[in-house]
Amino acid sequence: MWETYGLGNEELLWTGIAFTGGIGGQQQAPCGALSAAVICLGLRHRPPPGDKQKAKQARHTARQDAAEVVRSFTEKFGTINCLDLVGIDFSKPGGYQEFLESGIWKEKCDHYVQFIIEKLYEMDERHRVVTAPQKALIYTTPGCPYCAAAKQDLKERGVSYEEVSIENNPEALEEVKRLSGGKGIVPVLVIGEEVKVGFGGG
Repeated sequence: MWETYGLGNEELLWTGIAFTGGIGGQQQAPCGALSAAVICLGLRHRPPPGDKQKAKQARHTARQDAAEVVRSFTEKFGTINCLDLVGIDFSKPGGYQEFLESGIWKEKCDHYVQFIIEKLYEMDERHRVVTAPQKALIYTTPGCPYCAAAKQDLKERGVSYEEVSIENNPEALEEVKRLSGGKGIVPVLVIGEEVKVGFGGG
């Protein structure tokens, strides 16, 4: 699913890492799976940078979808509050250990997560945003450490790419200059309409 949000799998997972036990173990908060879902919705609907018209529509759609997820979750489980859902108070001495040993995290929490995942897929299909991940185009030169680092980053994020060297390639060099505002530096990464010049300080 992470291709839908323009992030690598690990990046997407880390966006919700602090939602264990509500938010950071504070259970007077929504279920962590629900909070993470709302973040995913924001990522899914984010517009191209600088497009104010699409940004306005994206905010509206993201809020609508978030409200739908909350309604569906409440209808299914009766509440969105972590403490009510789990039934064990983490703030009491030994509360979190009791939670771990009880197996409730598997009996209940896994069920909440599964519900959220299925709901997001359902909404993705409805909005028709689950598409094949875009292939990146990266302009490089041989021996460039920043180019090598950029390619490694793409591999780690599971993004397929086509590499074009500008060495002895006047047309590619001219394209790099155009994309980089005349700078002519590499790497230059193009994914869809997004252009990124340089990598990690290069």
